[in-house]
Amino acid sequence: MTAPNLSPGRKGSSGLIFTAIYLFSMLLLYVGERMVLESTAGRATLAGMAVLGILVALVGRIQRRSKLPPTARPVESRILWLYLLGVLALLVYLAQADFVMEQLRPMFTEARGAERYQGTLTALWPTLWICAILPLIFIEISYAPMDVVRTIEPGRVRRSARSGALLAMTASLLFVLNFIFDEYNHKTDLSYFKTTRPSESSRKMVQNLSEQVKVMLFFPGTNEVLDEARAYFDDLARESKHMSVQQVDQVMDPDLAKDLSVSQNGTVVFARGKQHQQIKLDVKLPQAKRKLKQLDNEFQTAFRKLMKQQKIAYVTVGHEERSKERRDGQRGTSIRELVEWLGRLNFSIKDLGVGQGLASEVPADASVVIVAGPRKDFLPAEIDSLQRYLKQGGRMMVFLDPEAGLSFEPLLKSFGLKYTPVKLANDRMYVRVTYTPADRHILYSNRFSAHPSVSTLSRNAHKAAVIMVRTGYLEEVPAGGSSHAQVQFTVHSLPFTWDDVNSNLVFDAGSEKRRVFELAAVVTMAVPKNKEPDKKDKKNKKDKKKKEDPPQMRLIVAADSDMIADGLFRLGNGHFFLDGVKWLTGEEEIIGETSSEEDVRLVHTRKEDQLWFYLTIFAVPALVLGAGIIYTRRIRRRRSK
Repeated sequence: MTAPNLSPGRKGSSGLIFTAIYLFSMLLLYVGERMVLESTAGRATLAGMAVLGILVALVGRIQRRSKLPPTARPVESRILWLYLLGVLALLVYLAQADFVMEQLRPMFTEARGAERYQGTLTALWPTLWICAILPLIFIEISYAPMDVVRTIEPGRVRRSARSGALLAMTASLLFVLNFIFDEYNHKTDLSYFKTTRPSESSRKMVQNLSEQVKVMLFFPGTNEVLDEARAYFDDLARESKHMSVQQVDQVMDPDLAKDLSVSQNGTVVFARGKQHQQIKLDVKLPQAKRKLKQLDNEFQTAFRKLMKQQKIAYVTVGHEERSKERRDGQRGTSIRELVEWLGRLNFSIKDLGVGQGLASEVPADASVVIVAGPRKDFLPAEIDSLQRYLKQGGRMMVFLDPEAGLSFEPLLKSFGLKYTPVKLANDRMYVRVTYTPADRHILYSNRFSAHPSVSTLSRNAHKAAVIMVRTGYLEEVPAGGSSHAQVQFTVHSLPFTWDDVNSNLVFDAGSEKRRVFELAAVVTMAVPKNKEPDKKDKKNKKDKKKKEDPPQMRLIVAADSDMIADGLFRLGNGHFFLDGVKWLTGEEEIIGETSSEEDVRLVHTRKEDQLWFYLTIFAVPALVLGAGIIYTRRIRRRRSK
């Protein structure tokens, strides 16, 4: 029996052209949705070409089926059903796409319901797609060499389809498990306890010692906590001959314990002459674990208080700045965490406003002045006072907010900076919090310069980033009256960011522009010396072997004040602030991370998540499939021989 328009010997491979068109159309759709980031027109064009290609494949396969003999039609029907299953997968993908969810989200009474809906479809569509494509490929491989007129082997085709379906279901199980684990996420800590080790910045602090410091560990003779703490401080003491470590029992030496204000064992005391600081641990390991995990941080805090005079940080008030209290009772508006960290750096925090003399001059004992997101303009007299303070070698950190509408121009322009209070947005790389378009104003960046004030972030750019919520941007302009001011930008926005002039969260090509914006800057300017130092103290010459840098003004400006608010401060934003304060106060040599063995939540970028997703879903099954094909061919060759 012969079919019309078909000659004997016609192979099943002649239908591969339609499957090739079908798969290529799927590839076009993937490129449009995942790789074409900028052009909406380009994405629409690729999507249109993909839909057209799928229709051509479907129509061509239907016509081919009608021309084949009855023996080949079941195979062609099976292939057509797999085509349609792939189309169904695409429709499910469309139902959970972002632009569709924007319309559907108001229909859900709870935000959690919308997330579950999107999560379910996110796990379902790739499952359907794999269950369509893998059996299709297996069927085409077995069907291609068959003579569609004479030698159709339906059993062989069915076995190939089952093999592809089995592999597809095994791979799709990963999607189901991932969804279940995400919904019912329970964590059990089975890790072994580990004490922190001295960080690079702690070692540098000890290396700079010029006088003797004793570390006394008040513990009983045999103790687990003592063993852990002793290992840390012995390692640290190897960095300098000026540090010594000894173990003391508070019960056996009560007089020494009384002199050092130690009331019980489980205490570490640092003594320099008559001054001393202490860290309270515990004699029992379960109670001391948390402090031991943070021992490096605890050491730095106590060591700074022991070795240096307390510095003073003045925080401006009277302009509705951020403070330890929440603004209007709203979460994420206070800077309590920032104030606590300043205390750990041995700073005394004081208010500075008109009532504290800001309209006349900045106090002479100011180590640094912090302007934390003012909402009201400063008085001209206050601006003049801050300008004089900086030109005399002052140190200042300024955080601004576009929502306040303040440009701070009178101060910044005199040092070559301009702040534009227009919110930036990004529709590709942003932090998802509410899963609404409003998240496009929550930007992150891991693009840092090599300046010392961001050295920690720069070294860890692969895993650390700063987050800014509704940030403005900075630009360099000719300095007015301060031509010697040097501006360097330290934090840059990611690509595809635009200035959302009308705050509609949508890029308007006519009035807005995508580019890299500057989010933070440092300004330095040499300050002439008023007097030559007196030569009376000849004994101190030995302590001045290093050449002192000429005095200079230092200023840090950030385009967003939300970055220092509670909740965000503990992220990379905290490193930005802490390293910035160290640079402002001339402590560049100890800039660096503190060691900690505390569990830190792993955060992946969207691109990293996509990479792992596609590696686990496509790369691993492809390796298994390839190994199976190679093994099967070897077995067949052996049998044929």
